[in-house]
Amino acid sequence: MAATILTQAGAESLAARASVHLALPRLWLRRISARRALAALHPEQIREAGLDLSRLRVEIAKPFWRA
Repeated sequence: MAATILTQAGAESLAARASVHLALPRLWLRRISARRALAALHPEQIREAGLDLSRLRVEIAKPFWRA
């Protein structure tokens, strides 16, 4: 069985592909985290921030895969 030698260019290519494949799950995790943070806001905080409650509820209700 021949051993595969990973060159620097091959390693960089592999790292680039891994980065691309992990970008979407990272984005999803950021959305989940942000929406949970919005859901945890106290009504007074929402008012002070000048956020529209109905738009906030719509944003919180979105699934993580929707922007």
